[in-house]
Amino acid sequence: MSTFELGCNYWPRRRAMYMWRELDLGEVKDELAHLRDMGFSVVRLFALPQDFLPGPTTVDASKVDALVRVVSAAKDVGLKAVPTALVINMSGTMWWPSWLEGKNLFDDPAVLRAQALLVETCARALAGDGSLRAFDLANEIDDAQMPRTRDAGWLWCRLLADRVRAAAPGVPVQIGAHLPSLSRTNHMRVDDVGACADEDCMHAYPLYADVARSHLDPELVPFSCALTAGLAGTGRRTLMQEFGLCTAPPGEPGQTITDDFLGTPRAQYLASEEEGAAYYEAVLERLVRTGAAGAYAWCYADYAKELWSRTPFDRAIRERSFGLVRADGTEKPAVDVFRRFAARAAEPGPIAPILDVDADTYYADPTHHFARLYDRWQKEHP
Repeated sequence: MSTFELGCNYWPRRRAMYMWRELDLGEVKDELAHLRDMGFSVVRLFALPQDFLPGPTTVDASKVDALVRVVSAAKDVGLKAVPTALVINMSGTMWWPSWLEGKNLFDDPAVLRAQALLVETCARALAGDGSLRAFDLANEIDDAQMPRTRDAGWLWCRLLADRVRAAAPGVPVQIGAHLPSLSRTNHMRVDDVGACADEDCMHAYPLYADVARSHLDPELVPFSCALTAGLAGTGRRTLMQEFGLCTAPPGEPGQTITDDFLGTPRAQYLASEEEGAAYYEAVLERLVRTGAAGAYAWCYADYAKELWSRTPFDRAIRERSFGLVRADGTEKPAVDVFRRFAARAAEPGPIAPILDVDADTYYADPTHHFARLYDRWQKEHP
């Protein structure tokens, strides 16, 4: 049985999503070394098409070279890397390249070709590097734009996954899916995504889930992993590719704020740092017990105050403080949770069964079945 995998999602604390335009490789390498010291073995990275794909037939070679250098820096400090190629939806903002706005990601042949060019170029540049843990096609792509049909979603996944395999043979393909693939009709069904990818991945945050019992409900994440495994039907363990929470300033209690969520005001909870540590510990223990493959925390660090006037932090207050590390580089209590957990080298248990209908029946009414099964899960996992 394999050891439960610990990874962390990464943007630099002083550069955030402006990383590729303002790259400080020395700063990045120091922070990646810190990640390794915290107990993580994998770092997930993000390529914004706004930076990497300035036109439909042009991939910026300097940005691809920067990606290669960052992956090399990860390797130097003992981390494996998961680069994510198509990142439009990120931290409360849609980072559309200007030429791509208004076009269809899934139906327009020229746009499909452009996306294929980007993933293939990045994958080829990294091919053969033993530090490449996997290649992730996209981050929650349906929030940027939803496929019009199930077939369009499947075709997008299949086309791009095959381009990665052609460019970087032997590198596992991931696709960063999130709760809407479980809880509503978004035409990115877990079984379709799983048929195209080599691993099953899910993102889950109680903060954004109506069925969660609280903003710190520890059961939503393991439930989402178990449900993903059941719907994918691959027999594989699910990787919780993103989970985490935002925190209040050091020493302050948990507090609810009204924040911007993709253009809509929404109540958001900033946990105390102590609540954050307890949440991470509770979720990790449950993920191991219910048979998940691993978990990647969101994310490495809070962002420096000088970034707060820039997108997305000028509107999305919560996004300033999702880190395990404070903006000044000091560690929150949750870091001790991950260090202790990493030292255990935990082995996951059997995959917890949850699905009691077939995938077609489930997706005929995913909102109903998601809520129904989560209610049952809560009763079975008190």
